[in-house]
Amino acid sequence: MLFDLDGTLVDTPGAAVPLIRRVVARSGRPMPPAHHIRACADRPLGPTFARLLGLPPGHGMVRLSVNRFQALFRERVLPAAAELVFPGLPELLGGLRASGHSLAVITGRTRTGAEELLAAAGLLAEFDLVVGDWMTPRGKPAADPALLASRSLAVPPENCVVIGDSVDDVLMASAAGMRAVGVTFGVDRADQLVAAGAGWLAGSAAELHGLLRPGVRRG
Repeated sequence: MLFDLDGTLVDTPGAAVPLIRRVVARSGRPMPPAHHIRACADRPLGPTFARLLGLPPGHGMVRLSVNRFQALFRERVLPAAAELVFPGLPELLGGLRASGHSLAVITGRTRTGAEELLAAAGLLAEFDLVVGDWMTPRGKPAADPALLASRSLAVPPENCVVIGDSVDDVLMASAAGMRAVGVTFGVDRADQLVAAGAGWLAGSAAELHGLLRPGVRRG
């Protein structure tokens, strides 16, 4: 089982939105519509702030905004990460492990960022592997991270299931020849996930449990 992190395991997008608004306000740039901010809240920070500020990715204000956001995140979100885990997810992960499934996280975060968040949320020990963009030539929505996880876990792609809240998660799964479950409590809408190729949708950990429990062992 290959899980996305932000918006799938932990509601960091919900916590990030007010921080993003604060950083954009400090930049002096126009404030984007609320739905644009929410849609970017679980994406990599550099492209996110370039898009929201309407500036080139290498612009100094983009870099400054990323640094400001990271400082706010460590100060305000990490200490509360355990409270941001979606209800029922720790029990679901424990049950999957007890049933013999291998579990990995696939994220666009840096190694340090991913491990800090998972540790603060109390979830790091549940996973056999953390795969990030730093480990592959291409990140989501390319197949590379999912295929690396498949090889590392010694589970064939056709036996892997990707669980994520974004279109990029679903597209990655499709490109890798894997099944995809879209969770609707994250960032992207149900219709977007289905259009991208999600075979199943889950609106809660309980629904995820019903979909994943009969799944292939060790996947």
